[in-house]
Amino acid sequence: MSVDTSTLPISGGVLLATFCYAALSAFVFGPEIADREIARSDWRATCESNLEADLEATRRPDRLIPQVPDLGGMLCSAYPELAGLCMHIPDPNAAAREAERRARALEDERIRNAASGIADRCSCAVAVYKETERLQLALYAGSARLVGNAAEDRKAALMRALHSPTCSFGRGG
Repeated sequence: MSVDTSTLPISGGVLLATFCYAALSAFVFGPEIADREIARSDWRATCESNLEADLEATRRPDRLIPQVPDLGGMLCSAYPELAGLCMHIPDPNAAAREAERRARALEDERIRNAASGIADRCSCAVAVYKETERLQLALYAGSARLVGNAAEDRKAALMRALHSPTCSFGRGG
C-alpha cells in the first residue's frame, strides 16, 4: 500500500530531501564528525598509552635471588693449590639466575605479544563507538551541531567500547 503524498501538508520532494539529509547525516556526516573529534582529542594515543600502562602493571616483579656465598671462589682465593678442586664446586646461584633470566624472557615475550594488538583494540573501540552512537552522531551532525553533543560523553563511551567483549579479542577485557 503506497502513501498518497498529495494529502500531506508538505510536498513529497521535501520528504525525500529530509530523508536523504537524515541518511547522509547518519551514514556520512555523523561518522566523519566523530572521526574528526576523536582525532582532535588524540584519543587513540591516549588509549594506546593507557593499555600499555595496564599491560605493564600486570608484569611479574623480578624475583629476589638470595646471595649464597661462592664457596668455590672463596676456597680458591684462600688456597690456590686447590684450584683443581675449586673447578668442581658449582656456583650455587647460577641455576637461580638462569631460571630468573628465562622467566624474565618469557614475561617480556608475553608483554610483547599482548602489546601487538593494542592499536587494533583502539581502532575497534572507535568503530564500535561510531556504530552504537550512530543516531546521536546523526542528530548532532544533522542539526548543525545544535542538538546535544554525542561527544560530551565520548571518552566514557569509547572506554565502554574498548572494554566490551567485541574489542577485547579474547584478552579478558
